[in-house]
Amino acid sequence: MALAAGACARDARAPVDDLVMRAPLADRQSAWDTVLFGTPQAEPIERRGFVRTPAVAGDSLSLAQREAEARLNWTSPADRVAILDLAPAAGLRAQAATVRLNEQVVGRLALTPGRRRYRLSLPGEAQRAGENVLTFRFGDVAAAAAAGGERVGAVFYGLTIGSEGDRALEDLLGTDAPPPVSIAQSGSVVQVGPSILTYGLRLPAEAELRFTPRLHRAARAAGGWADLGVWLEDEAGAEREVWHGRVDGRERPREVRVALPGPPGQIFRLGLRVAGQSSRRFAWAVWEGLRVHGRPEVVPAARTDAGLDELRRSLAGASVLLVVLDAAGARHFHGYGYPRETTPEIDRIASEGVLFERAFTPAVFTLAAMSSLWTGLLPDQNHRGVAYDAPLPAGPPTLAERLTARGIHAAGFVANGMAGASFGLDRGFAEFHEIYRDHGSRADAFLEVLPPFFRANKDRRFFAYAHFREPHFPYDPPSPFDTRFGPDGPLTADERRSAVWYTAVNARKAARTPPQEAHLVRLYDGNLAYADHVIGALRRRLEEEGLWDRMVVIVSADHGEALLEHGFISHGQQVYEESTWIPLVIRFPQGPRGRRVTSFVDLVDLAPTIADVFGLAGPDGAVPGFPRRSLLPLLFGAPGKDVVFSRTVGEKPQYALRDERFRFVFNTRYGQEELYDVGQDPAEQRDVARTRPVVAAYYRQSLARWIRGLERGAERREVKPELPSEVVENLKALGYVR
Repeated sequence: MALAAGACARDARAPVDDLVMRAPLADRQSAWDTVLFGTPQAEPIERRGFVRTPAVAGDSLSLAQREAEARLNWTSPADRVAILDLAPAAGLRAQAATVRLNEQVVGRLALTPGRRRYRLSLPGEAQRAGENVLTFRFGDVAAAAAAGGERVGAVFYGLTIGSEGDRALEDLLGTDAPPPVSIAQSGSVVQVGPSILTYGLRLPAEAELRFTPRLHRAARAAGGWADLGVWLEDEAGAEREVWHGRVDGRERPREVRVALPGPPGQIFRLGLRVAGQSSRRFAWAVWEGLRVHGRPEVVPAARTDAGLDELRRSLAGASVLLVVLDAAGARHFHGYGYPRETTPEIDRIASEGVLFERAFTPAVFTLAAMSSLWTGLLPDQNHRGVAYDAPLPAGPPTLAERLTARGIHAAGFVANGMAGASFGLDRGFAEFHEIYRDHGSRADAFLEVLPPFFRANKDRRFFAYAHFREPHFPYDPPSPFDTRFGPDGPLTADERRSAVWYTAVNARKAARTPPQEAHLVRLYDGNLAYADHVIGALRRRLEEEGLWDRMVVIVSADHGEALLEHGFISHGQQVYEESTWIPLVIRFPQGPRGRRVTSFVDLVDLAPTIADVFGLAGPDGAVPGFPRRSLLPLLFGAPGKDVVFSRTVGEKPQYALRDERFRFVFNTRYGQEELYDVGQDPAEQRDVARTRPVVAAYYRQSLARWIRGLERGAERREVKPELPSEVVENLKALGYVR
C-alpha cells in the first residue's frame, strides 16, 4: 500500500534505519561486476597497497599507496572493459599510473584533478581462468592525514567491469553519469539499472518504507526511463512485491510510503529493483530520502540507583586485584556450566560477587586483547593493523597511566612475555615485573612475588595486575593436576610441551586420535585447575594480611582456547565460541553477592570499570577518555550491549559478530562467511549461511557497518621489536616463536 505524504496526521513513527547511508554495504546484483572500494565486501579484492579509512558520509573509498593490487576472478578469459572511478590523492593536482593485468601492461592513465571515471581495456589474452591481478603503479605519492600519514597516490571509489562493446557500460563515462551505486549529496541513493540492491532488515513496529522516486537528471536528458520495484522476503524465502512504479522524467516528485508487513523484530530482506529498456541504457534511478520508519522502541530513562551509589561509597578505600588467566575459555569453568569441577576457588569468589555470563574478548590473541583492556579501545583503534607482535603504539592513554596520575600505585606481574614491556604493555605502571625471568612461568611463581607486594603496600590503595600463563600451552600441569581429570596418556611429554605436535595437527600433517583429543582437554583442564588452586592460595595470603575484605577482586581472561572443536588447537586464528567467550567474575568488599549478569560485555569495558572503582567515573559510568562505560551500573539493572565483536590476528582478519541468537563470521582476506544459530547449535557445527540467506544478509550487513567504521592499516611489514633473550625463550616456551 502506498500513501501520499501527509496522509497520517498524527504519525508516531520516526526514522529507525537510514538506507541511504547503508547503500554501499547493501548486496548487489547487476549486469556488471561492481566493486565499491572501502567496503568490507571489497576487502578480498583489495589485495595489497590499499589503505582503509573510517567511514564518512557519502560514498565509500580506499586510498592506494604507490603500488596497489586488485584481485579479480573470472571463469574464463574474454575481452572486457573496466570503468575506474578515481581521483589523485589529496595534495596532488594530477597523477600518472601504469596499469598491468597479470604483469602485462594494459594501459596508462593520466588522472586529472578531482574525481573522474576512466576507461581501461582488459584484453582476453592478458587474462586467465580464476584469479587475475590488476596492478596500479602511480608516479607520485603524498602523505594522507586520513590514513595516519601513509603516503598514497590515488583515491579509489569504484571499479565496474563488463563486456567489450557494452554501450550501457560506456554510458557511465558521461560527464554527468552516476556511478553504479552511489550516495548523492541530496541524501539519495543513485542506482544504475538493471540491478537489484538488497538490505537485511529487522523490522520495527509499524514498519514503513519512505522514499521519493525519480529519474537521474542525466538519464532524463538522454531520454531514458526506469521501472522500479520494492519487494520484501521473509526468512522462509517467501517474496512479495510491496510497490512498483515507473520514472521517466515527466513525473512530479512525490513521497511514497509503503507498509512493510511483518512481525516486529523479525528479519527480512528488502529489495530495490531497477529495470529499463531492452538496451539497458539510461535506467538510472534515484531513491531520495530512503528510510525505514517505525515506532521506536522505548528505552527506559537512565536512573540513579541507590544500590549503585552505596556500592561506590563502599569502594572509597578499596584496592583492586585483576587476575588474567591466559587462554582461559569460559566453557571450561565449572561456574559457567562445565561438568568438571575445574574452578572451585573462582566459583567461590563468584558466589560472593558477580558473574558475567556473556563476557567476550575483542581479539583472540594476547597482545591485541590486553591492549584493548588497557586503553579501553578496540584493537583496530589502538593499533593500525594488528600484527600479533606489533607493540602498542604511543598515544592512547592506558588505565595504569590514568591511575598513576591520580596517585594510585599500579603494579604489574606477568608470566607471559606477550603481555610484557617489550610490547609496550607496561606503560603507566609504577612497577612492572616479568616474573618468568627470575621465577619461572608457572602459576606458583605468583606465590613468591605477590604476597611480599601485598605486605609492603597494605597501607595504601593500589592496583595489582597478575597475568597467569595457565591454562595456555604448554598443556603440562604439575602433579596432581596432570591426572586430576583422568589418566596421564596417551599424549607424550614431548607432545604436551612442544608446539611441534599441535602445529602438525593444525596443518593436517599429523593424525590425532580420540584418546589424544580427550587427553588434550584433560591437560588443559588440569592447567586451569592448577591456576585456580593458586588463586585460592593468594586469597588466603590476602586474608592473612587483612586485605581480602578491602579488595575488589576481578578474574578474567585475555581470550579462550580452541581444542579441536573446529579442527584447530591454540588461538589467534578462529573466532568461534571456544576462542571468544571468556570468564569475568568481580567480587566487592561490600556489594552484590551471588549475582549473574546476562548482558553482553567485553574486555574493553574493564578499564572504565576499574577506573570507576577508584572514583574516576560519573554517575552513569562514563569515564573521561574512555569511550566505553563502567560495568557497575549493570549490576543494578542498567542495560548492557546487545552484540559483541571479536577478531583474529593479522591485517586481513576474520571478524565475528555475536548476539543473543547468532554468530556471524566474515573472513576479510577471502570473503568467506559463516552463520551459526547458537540457540539451536551451541557447538557451532552447522553453518547455515547458505540455507538461511535472509538472516545471513542481515548479519553480513550489520557486521559490515561495524567494520567500515574501524580505522585500519594497510598491508605492510611491521618493524619487529628487538626482544631480550629471556623474552624470546619465554615466547618459544609458549609456542609463539619456533
